[in-house]
Amino acid sequence: MHYKGSIKKRLIIIIMLIASLTGLISYGSFVYWYMQNQHERAMNLAHTVGLVLGQDFAKLILLNEVSAAADITSQLKSFSTLNSMVLYKLDKKAIFQYNKENESFKVEVLPLKPLEKSEVKNNTLKLYINASYKDTKLGYAQLNFQIDTIVDVIKRDIEVLVLIFAFILFISYFLAIYYAKRFTKPILNLVSFLEKIEHSESLNKRITTNEQNEFGKLYDEANTMLERISSSHEASKLAAVAFETQSGMIITDKNRKILQVNKAFTTITGYEPHEVISKTPSVLKSGLHTQEFYDEMFDNLDKQKFWMGEISNLHKNGSLVNENLTIQAVLNESDEVIYYVASFIDITLQKRVQEKLEEKDRMLVHQSKMAAMGEMIGNIAHQWRQPLSVVSIITSGMIVKKDLNITNEEDDRKELKKIGDTVTYLSETIDDFKNFFKPDKEKKIFNVKDCYKKTMNLVDSRLDSLSIEVIENLHDVQLNCLENELKQVIMNLLNNSKDALEQRDDHRRLIFIDIYEENDNAIFFIKDTGGGIPSNVINNIFKPYFSTKDKDQGTGIGLYMSIEMVEKHMNGQLLVENESFTYDSVFYKGACFKIIIPQNL
Repeated sequence: MHYKGSIKKRLIIIIMLIASLTGLISYGSFVYWYMQNQHERAMNLAHTVGLVLGQDFAKLILLNEVSAAADITSQLKSFSTLNSMVLYKLDKKAIFQYNKENESFKVEVLPLKPLEKSEVKNNTLKLYINASYKDTKLGYAQLNFQIDTIVDVIKRDIEVLVLIFAFILFISYFLAIYYAKRFTKPILNLVSFLEKIEHSESLNKRITTNEQNEFGKLYDEANTMLERISSSHEASKLAAVAFETQSGMIITDKNRKILQVNKAFTTITGYEPHEVISKTPSVLKSGLHTQEFYDEMFDNLDKQKFWMGEISNLHKNGSLVNENLTIQAVLNESDEVIYYVASFIDITLQKRVQEKLEEKDRMLVHQSKMAAMGEMIGNIAHQWRQPLSVVSIITSGMIVKKDLNITNEEDDRKELKKIGDTVTYLSETIDDFKNFFKPDKEKKIFNVKDCYKKTMNLVDSRLDSLSIEVIENLHDVQLNCLENELKQVIMNLLNNSKDALEQRDDHRRLIFIDIYEENDNAIFFIKDTGGGIPSNVINNIFKPYFSTKDKDQGTGIGLYMSIEMVEKHMNGQLLVENESFTYDSVFYKGACFKIIIPQNL
């Protein structure tokens, strides 16, 4: 910026102009007073003339004495400023005229209202007075007085005026310099201080002054401004640091035109700021989302001023970027949108890991089902061995009787009925196994005791073959849950106890089952006399693929799947601990599993 003149120069000029103008006004007032004073003096002098010459006017007008005219003339000469006079009778006829230079002149006609008539012409003031004697009006007198004009006054005073004006200019100039310095010095100090602040870029310094006036207030305001700038600068630094986070940031105007992006935006999307600024975020669209998706997003922004969710956009190179996106509207004091601020993080890698985990879970579920199916096949073999043996014995006997020709129709009917009952039992067993593997993801109300009984029917023959005794303490407990998944968990726990007891030949093989209610929870409790779980591995038994069995005996996913189903699908808990206890006066130690499932799901 170019500065035309300084405050100091302008102040000097202003003070000198004011002083000059004041002098001119003062002299003009004097001239005006002088002119008015002349007029008043002339009026007073005219009345004096009328009083002094009243008797002579009477002699001349009433008695027509010629000597009175001479007396009037001699007395009028004593009035130095009176140039001429004309005396009129009441009939407005002139009877006497006087001229200071004794020159004759043309007498003017008396005006209709002479007393109201006065006139200034050139250097002459014309006045009219009554010619009276002892309060008797005899006629009129026209008096012409010599006066000074404004030009005359100025010509008379010009030298003095020039000296006074020069003196005023001289005094006002030095006063202007002095006060201009007094006024401009604090301002120049403030300017110098602010220039130092600008060059040093330090906002911590403050300026002080002893002035207890507007300059002091100006300095205080400057310090307040610096404090605000400093606070704003710190806030800007914090905002800049916050803006340059690992999250991509986009700031748009109310029309969703991009105003600014951060470095993380470029890292995630591949676009440089100049490539997207003034454009809308639709430049990132992947085409994977429907128009309804975006309509719902903008509807939420209009109503709630906020939106959060996952979105798939395109990288500049054409690759897909999965983002967790949050959009927040920024409002003004009238609750009108002025900006939109969007932040997002790249969850592409996270999504891939999640997909891999889901695939791993699917494989675990599949392996769990295969393992369970293997267990089921073993259980089927045990369940069917005795019934098939019965069928085999009956059919063999009937064949022998037929060969020996000793058949009996009644006996054959009984044997065939036994075969039919056995086949029916086998068919029912197939239904039980089929229902066990039935995919059922709908919750329903069922009795936990009945669920356990159905599961036990599938494994009891296997337990019997291993001389495993089951001690039951069962109560009717209702539960709203996934029955088939609970069956699978119970099956896994029964199989774990069976496997642990199969290794023990030194005492009775016992499994204890308790079903009861506790604090609005359904409790399934199972413990065995298998010796417990080693303390160095008990914290790892729920991890996938962890097993204490030989590779050909276990996959290590049964308990992992069990805790997954209990915690994630049933909102429950699966706990384990070792317990030492006495039963029938014999001391045992075994693993205790406890399933806790809320009844009010």
